[in-house]
Amino acid sequence: MKDTILNFYGLKLLPFGKEIASAELFRTRTLDDAIAMLLLGMEGEDLLLLTGSIGCGKSVIIRAAMAAVDQNRYLPIYLRGCLMREADLYKLILVELKIEAPRSLTRARLAFTNAISSLSRKPVVFLDDAQDVGQEALLALKAMVNFSQDSKSLITVILTGQPELRTLLSYSHFLSLRQRIKLDMHLAGMDLAETCAYIDHGLKIAGRPTPLFSDSAKMELFKRSGGIARQVNSLCYRSIVEGAIQHREIIDSNDLPES
Repeated sequence: MKDTILNFYGLKLLPFGKEIASAELFRTRTLDDAIAMLLLGMEGEDLLLLTGSIGCGKSVIIRAAMAAVDQNRYLPIYLRGCLMREADLYKLILVELKIEAPRSLTRARLAFTNAISSLSRKPVVFLDDAQDVGQEALLALKAMVNFSQDSKSLITVILTGQPELRTLLSYSHFLSLRQRIKLDMHLAGMDLAETCAYIDHGLKIAGRPTPLFSDSAKMELFKRSGGIARQVNSLCYRSIVEGAIQHREIIDSNDLPES
């Protein structure tokens, strides 16, 4: 089936997949602004916040930001939420720093503090799916980033997650944590022009230089997806598979699969 699709549409690889090199990412204004915010925040901020609906490109932005980090100055660390406790958070960071993590929370805190204070590169922790992090661990973040009486930022934690993360942080007991977040962004879907360009870009990097979807099909794809990249990818991929089976040279709005 794969070869049938590739040969029929003159593609080098199946388009609209996950594995896209950072250099080949479609650069929307939102993506560039988010990456710029993260790179700027790494310099002197303790905490940053990036949220967005499922499939809007948070993982792409994290990957692009990690690729753009100055490795001589920063040490990027990627962690997923997974309902971790405070002790888990300390220990996971220590493991990423190649330091054996003590079993007790008190000793893990001390090992963490000593390690961060002595590093030549500043750790930047991307805490993904942070809406799933235990409240105990989230509350501990304020103490984790507090070094030298706030005179210098020795570690930056970037919280990324779904919209419910913002709801969680709006609770009164997170007030002191929220006050430390000076830079934040909420991601929305692409607009119509970006969605159309995104579709053409996905086909181009897959090896097809000419359009495959008609203008009306692109408009319908935008309407159905709301400009959310993951939904665009899914609809386009299914359309291409069915289009190859049906021998459609151009995919029109009537040819799109049901959502």
